[in-house]
Amino acid sequence: DKNGRRLVGTNVMIMNGMCTGKLPMVFGDSYKITQLLYNLVTNAAKFTTSGSISLSAREDEAGSMLEIDVADTGKGIHPEALANIFEPFSQVENKDARSFQGIGLG
Repeated sequence: DKNGRRLVGTNVMIMNGMCTGKLPMVFGDSYKITQLLYNLVTNAAKFTTSGSISLSAREDEAGSMLEIDVADTGKGIHPEALANIFEPFSQVENKDARSFQGIGLG
């Protein structure tokens, strides 16, 4: 993490598929793009105690956008909480989520 601590345990494999093929140039605020990716990966790491976290990227069919996937084998989000995951500052109310500081991605 940003403090030099290990993000994942030895039971978690990180699979990097970001460098497969040609990817389009992304224009934007490099700090915010970096923060977005960091938030997605650290959120996956917090809730994946074993298994894997995979990162991949590809150009969309129109050739005008970059699509990025972060997938993990963590516990996931309860179906009843899915309706609120894109609400600002929303977090799932459970003991596991409260064990971590976070930005409210689930």
